[in-house]
Amino acid sequence: MALKPTVVDAVGDVPVIAASGIADGRGMAATLTLGASGVWVGTRFLAADEVAIHPDYLHRILAAKENDTQYLEDLFGEG
Repeated sequence: MALKPTVVDAVGDVPVIAASGIADGRGMAATLTLGASGVWVGTRFLAADEVAIHPDYLHRILAAKENDTQYLEDLFGEG
């Protein structure tokens, strides 16, 4: 969140679509208040009823906390 106004200031009149860490209306409002023109919400929608994902994956997403992030260099065997 702290970098979003820096990016907005750096690009001038170019619209900024911000992503990452936006999971509810408060995050969206904060992002727009920091100068972004729009938001990109991705992972949050995986929990919607319309999305057909594996129940174990859904459970892990819903149980995750902010410090549960993992970085995997070889997730899909592509390096």
